[in-house]
Amino acid sequence: MNDDILNLEQAIEFLGVSEKTLIKLLREEHIPARKIGREWRFSKEALIKWIAAGDSTNYINQNDLYMVSKDTVGEAKVLFKKIEEAILGIEENDNNLKSVLKDLERDITIPKDASLRISYKQQREIEKLEFKIFWGLRGE
Repeated sequence: MNDDILNLEQAIEFLGVSEKTLIKLLREEHIPARKIGREWRFSKEALIKWIAAGDSTNYINQNDLYMVSKDTVGEAKVLFKKIEEAILGIEENDNNLKSVLKDLERDITIPKDASLRISYKQQREIEKLEFKIFWGLRGE
């Protein structure tokens, strides 16, 4: 196997962790890896960058060219209200995301032909309910 690409056992040795720890990281999606068929593969370079970046939950997949997010903590009722306010803010500003994500470097508008995905996911210590609006990348 290429020295730059590791299988599970090699990644365990490279990182100096147990198999249980590495599997936990994989399940929580905090570590850069790719599943090819039934086997996990790891890039040494991506693992080194991931470790150097600090907090693993801040790791941005190299396929993600740009990411801005905003977290709010509170009771479900309060969070639902925040979602409603954010949607209304976007809608009132011609579908411009910058109205709710101030750190965006440019205006980004949701096009008319977007899709909505509502999904639930349970991971080890957390459960997620996600509302995603997505669309194809447009030319600049």
